[in-house]
Order: sequence, then structure tokens, then C-alpha cells
Amino acid sequence: MLTPPKVMHLLVLGVLAITPRASAQNAFVVNEDGQLRLVKEIRNGSPQIDVDGKLQKGYGQQFALIKAPFYLPGLVALPKFIVKTHHLEMTRSAARLNYEMEIRGIAKSDVSLQNCFFVLELMSWKDTSVLFARMPNLEAGKEEEFDLNFKLQVPLEEGHYLVHIFSDGVELLHSKMPAAYLAAQKQKADDFSSGRKTEFDAVPARTVRAVYPAELTANVLEGRVKVNCRINTRGQVVSAEVVESNHPAFSEPALAAVRQWKFDPAVKDRHLMESTEIVSLLIKPPEPKR
Repeated sequence: MLTPPKVMHLLVLGVLAITPRASAQNAFVVNEDGQLRLVKEIRNGSPQIDVDGKLQKGYGQQFALIKAPFYLPGLVALPKFIVKTHHLEMTRSAARLNYEMEIRGIAKSDVSLQNCFFVLELMSWKDTSVLFARMPNLEAGKEEEFDLNFKLQVPLEEGHYLVHIFSDGVELLHSKMPAAYLAAQKQKADDFSSGRKTEFDAVPARTVRAVYPAELTANVLEGRVKVNCRINTRGQVVSAEVVESNHPAFSEPALAAVRQWKFDPAVKDRHLMESTEIVSLLIKPPEPKR
């Protein structure tokens, strides 16, 4: 396997809007003459946008992370991921500040993914900006190395940046996804590449909390509900039914919440499959007002 060469990116671009990091459901877009165009890939350092079904170079300088128009399963793990920053450059005559960030690692996927790219979201005290770079396409079951170097305009502190990985403009993974989800992805990738398993259950990628029923608030009773879900190959819950509940009042809130969940679909022999999963919900009463 060939390791991609280091690529230096100098451009810092303003972000129009930022959506919550609750799930892998962002899309990366650029403002072209007042219209938001989906960035499908990065080619020769430039964003390629979708215009009437055709790719062309985007010339806009304002970018956004918006809610994705559809859900793309985030079947990606980063078993090796290293971030380094450099703040001082020595020359023969003097020392000068030179802010750089190097990001390198290995990406693995259960299924083949095309047009992959990397977005680094930077958050400073006055604005938010992004940098982007092309990544190798991911073949099912294979490791791909990446080594990227970004030159920054300002020093970067831990907790003031987010990492995003996209395929065809839709997010696969970001660095603030729930720890349980990232751990499940890593375990799945390890099992897959080692040959220990070829079948995997669906993994929740976005969960929505159930609303506590108003009629039970005074009782301070925790709801414990199990819901049987039918999940399609796009990770959507197509049907749901309660199979166990400690109080009838929790059933409808649990169903309303679970119908909004998104999953990485089940995988069998490198193919996405429909599946049935039982999920458990804990519905806590609201905190008392002070």
C-alpha cells in the first residue's frame, strides 16, 4: 500500500452555519451566487460541486455544515489517529511563529466508499473556519493511510477544532460522536479485517431522547422500555413496536423517539442488510425547577 504524500493546505474559509454534532448527518456545502451547492469531492485542492447532476469546480469562498439531505452510514473507523501541532519555526537569522497542524492515521471501512475527503473545523474566539483535503477512497476491508498538514493563521488549542470525514459530500464520522459509537465502529473494523466476524448487527449512530410523559412527572418514576425496530439498509427505522415497558404511559414517547433514531445498518459479507433490533430506553423525569 502506498502512503499518500503530505499535503499542505493554506486556505482558511468562513463557515456559514454549524449544525449540532449529534450524529453523522452533516453535509458540506459552498455558497455559489446565493445558492448552497453540495461539495461532492475535493480535487486538486478545490471543491467539486454538484450542479444539475454534474460536477464542476466551486469558486465560492463561504462554506457551511448543514443537515444532510439523506443519511449515509458511517461505516468507518480510525484505529490510528494522531494530531500534532507546531508553533515555532527556526531559521538561520531568527525564530518566528508558524502554526501548523499535522493529522495522520489509518482509516478502515466495512464497505467501499468513494470521493472521500477530510474537513478540519476551527473555532476561535471570533469566528469559525474550515480547511479541507482529499482522502484516499476506502475499499471494503482495507486500511488506507493518510497524512495531511495544514498551515494555520492562528494558534490552535485542544477542544477548539473538530475533525470530519465525508464521502460524496455526506459525513461519515466526526470527532465528537458518542464514545460508545466510535468504540463499536473500531471493534467492527477490527473484527472484520481480522476475519473473526463477517456479520454485524446494526449500530445506533444517532439517538433521540424520549420525552417524559407529563402525567407522570409528579411520580418521579423512571421509564424502562424495550422497542423492537425494523431497520432498512439506509439506517432508517421503518417500523417499531414496544415489547416491554414498566408503565403504559412510556410506550408512545419511546416509539416517537426511536422512530427518529439512525443506525449504521447491519452488514453481512460486505453488504448492507435490513435487520431487526431490540433497543432499550431509559426515560428519566425532568429535573425539578429551582
